[in-house]
Formats: sequence, structure tokens, C-alpha cells
Amino acid sequence: MINYHHKMISILMLTLLISGFIPLVMSPTISFESPGQVYAPSAFTWETFNKNMNVTTFVSPDGSHDALWHFLNSAQESIYVEIFGINNPYLLDLIHDLHATKPSLEMKFLIGWNSLGYYSPNDYVANNLTLLGYPVKWTSDTEFTYAHQKFVIIDNKTTIVHSGNWAKTSFPEDGMKANREWSIAMTDTEVTSYYRDVFDYDWSNGIDYDAGTHGTGDPLSYSESTSTYTRPFATPGTFSGSMNVTPIFSPDTSLQGILYCINIAQATLDIQIPYFTSYLDAGEVDQVVTAIIAAKERGVTVRVITEEEYDFLEIAELFGEHNIPIVWQDTRWFTANHNKGIIVDGRIVLISSINYSDGSISENREAGVIIEHEGIAQWFQEVYDFDWGIADCDEMNEVNLYWNPNIPTSTTPINVTVYAHMLFSEPVTNVKLGVKIGSGSWANYTIFSNVFESSEGDLENYFYVISPQADGTNITVQASVEAGGVWHVGEEMVIRVRNSIGSGTTTTTTVDSLTQLLVELAPYIALAVVAAIGGICVKKKR
Repeated sequence: MINYHHKMISILMLTLLISGFIPLVMSPTISFESPGQVYAPSAFTWETFNKNMNVTTFVSPDGSHDALWHFLNSAQESIYVEIFGINNPYLLDLIHDLHATKPSLEMKFLIGWNSLGYYSPNDYVANNLTLLGYPVKWTSDTEFTYAHQKFVIIDNKTTIVHSGNWAKTSFPEDGMKANREWSIAMTDTEVTSYYRDVFDYDWSNGIDYDAGTHGTGDPLSYSESTSTYTRPFATPGTFSGSMNVTPIFSPDTSLQGILYCINIAQATLDIQIPYFTSYLDAGEVDQVVTAIIAAKERGVTVRVITEEEYDFLEIAELFGEHNIPIVWQDTRWFTANHNKGIIVDGRIVLISSINYSDGSISENREAGVIIEHEGIAQWFQEVYDFDWGIADCDEMNEVNLYWNPNIPTSTTPINVTVYAHMLFSEPVTNVKLGVKIGSGSWANYTIFSNVFESSEGDLENYFYVISPQADGTNITVQASVEAGGVWHVGEEMVIRVRNSIGSGTTTTTTVDSLTQLLVELAPYIALAVVAAIGGICVKKKR
């Protein structure tokens, strides 16, 4: 009987491998000998909704405050918040206003347990909200290392997904310095039902806040730093129409979602992430990094915006070896890059709380969404391109460039901009742009006189317009800037002229009882197959 079971399990295993199902369920490490804390995918499996719905996009510092306030004030029945941390006193004041003006409004708050940087603020907020009469819970301290998610459900019809917490640096007052963050609000009852299921599950496993046990914290500070940032994206994006929507959660589907976005890229892949860590730990981040390099090697133009912390030296060196340009988020106008987003081919975007660490992907509770809609992706693309143009870099020898449009067609002139702000103070005395059409020879153009003001008001941006090229053409560009008598040579980058990207969307999935059974049994199946291959008889411990 045991041999028969092993044969059946081997067949199931092969089927799962062939279908591509195993990468989703095999990331946890299961050991009968060491039954400690195990992070395994739950019932929140990959599901894509093809919906005709309304979407609002907004970013911090630009329009995040006003957009969030608008949605919270619009609530008529309920607000459910599941978030890592709250330290914004203005948001707490808004909740007090809603309590006074809409006393029948139901509100629940599920706050991160043991949230780094939010110990005292979370205690204070939890106590304050409890005194108002609202139920407050901590997320499970046994299921997740950290509950790092940031999402809000309003009236059971609108879900808002943030990369940022309810912090002053995510939702700042006007004129104040803050992080770069992305947010998206989706109005659809079916999509929201998915997020509500997650909220209800986490709420059911939450820990009731108790002032005597957990403390009451210290009052929140209203202090903020000022900024001269002009907030060019203060107006939210509003979109409606057909789109594919895939909710993403850690530890359930984060790795699958990130790899989906990277692996489906055909022309461009733009990543903005606070940091890479856990690199070379043979975990989830290694899979992400490997996929990024593979995208570059199959002909995708890859860009990465991150910060100089954690494993940045190793990642910068590795990406430099593979000619993947990597830049550091501007800190003159932003307190930090706290965004965790991906844009694919200018038509698919991931908005999430998921950092590139093994723990974030496989051990935390994180929340995100993949939206497949060109208008929405292009809205975030403009924000990304802005950040790219003002970023700093080391591996690219302090010379940065990019072009508009990102993916030109055969009828589109291509405006290439060289950003020389890192060398502007020396000052810049010459700028050249090398252009190679297809496999042809390099042509070098002096563009020092083609200058315009940067977003900071300095004459430090230089441009050259390439005439329209045939569909399928790859154009290699490379900038050189002379400053202080020294030539600085930038990274070669490839412009991909494409009239059509082709099909590359997810399909709506329905999880039937057999699939669900396979999800639950997959870790055990894996062990049994390993045992069968090695000729070892594995018996389940009782």
C-alpha cells in the first residue's frame, strides 16, 4: 500500500511540476523533525479578476494626504484598516471627526504586532481608538514575523492598497517632506471581497488590545520637516474600464506575483524598491534577483531605483556586471524611497508593501495588487521616470539618461534626455550622446547646446531627438559628460521600438476542491517524492 501511495504521489508531483503549480506551494521549508514555526500558503491563492471598475491612483508626498482623506470621509457604513503602523496624528484627528459626525460608522483597526519603529505610536493609537469605542486588535504574533501589510476597506466596496503606513512620511501635510510611496484605490465589490476575506481571517486570529498588558504609549508628535518639492503629481489619476486585477499577499502569493511581473516583461521592466537583502541566502530574494538578470539577458530593458543600504554594494556590483542600470533615490525632496513597485512594458503595475527580503516575501503578512491596464501603468510610469531623472548613481559613473516614450512605435520620434545634475556643480563643459541603430555603427552627437531646466530649475538636462525607426528596431544609447576636465561615461541602454508588445496577461483562475487539496498536500507530497526517489520509506509521524 505504501508503494502504491508513493507512485500516486509521484504522478501528482510530476503533474504539478509540469503545470507550473509547484513553485507556488514549494517555497516553505517543511520538517517533521523540527515542527517549529512554519510559513505555508493559506487559502488565499492566486486569483485574477477581469473587471470593469473605477480606480484612483495617488502617490506620496504629492497627493496622498488629500486622496486618503477623501476616501475616508466618503465612508458611509464601515472602515476596516489592516496596517503595520500608525503615527500620523492628523489621521487620528480625522478618525475623531468621523466619530463625531458619523457615529454609526463601523470601524475596525488591525495593527501590526511588534512593528519596528512604531512600538509607542501603535500603543498610543490602539489605546486612543479603544477609548473611542472602536475594536482594536494586533495581528497574529505566531503566524507572521511581522504584519507589514497596508490596506483599507471602505463600505465593503472600495479597497485601498498602500506601500506606506499611516505615517506622517506617507501622508504628509502640505509642504512637508515625506517618502516616495504609491497607493491605489479600487472600487469593486468582488475585488474588495477578496481583501475582506483576508482581513476577516487575520482579524479572527488577532490579539485584542489591552491597555494594562500592552501599554498606552506616548502622544503622537505633529512635528514635520518642510520641503521645496513642488508635488507635480498632486492630482490623482482616475481610471475606469476593463482591467485585470490580481490581489497579492505574503506569505501566500508574493513570490509568485513578483516573479510573474518580472518573467512576463517583453520590452521594459522598471523596479522601485527600498532595498535588497537576504541576497545569497538561497531564498526568495535570490529567485527575484535571478529573474531580473534573466529578463535583461532575454532582451528586456531593466531599470532599478533603490537606496544605498543593506546589500546594496553586492546588488549594485552584480547588476553592473550584467549592464543593469541601478540608481539611488533622491533624498533632497524625499525622506526615503519607501515604495515597492514594478512596472512592466508600460501596461502592468504592481503596487504593494512587499520588500525584497526573504522574510517579507515568505514570513510576513504583506498586501499588494497587480493591475493590468495601460492607463494606470502609464500614470505610475510618469512618476517613476521623474524619480529616475533626479536620482543619483555610482555604478553608472554619475551619468544618467532615459527617453520618451518608453516604448516608441515606428511613427514616434524618440526624445533622449541626459541628466547631468550629479556633475552640474563642477561645472559641465560638454555632453555627447552615442547612438547605435540596430547592429549598425555608433554615431556620436555633441548635444551640449540642447539644454533645458531640470525639475530643480537648473540648466542641467540635455536632449537629442532620434527620428522614428522601424518596428522591432533596438537602439543602443550611451551618454558622456565632461565636468571639471574629466569625462564621465554612462551605462549603455537599449531603446526598443515596438508597435505591439503582444499578449501577456494572466487568466482568471478558479480553485476547485481538487486543486485546494493539492495545495494543502503539496509539502507532504514533496517529502514523499524525495523519499521515493531516494528509496527511503517515509512514514508520517503521529
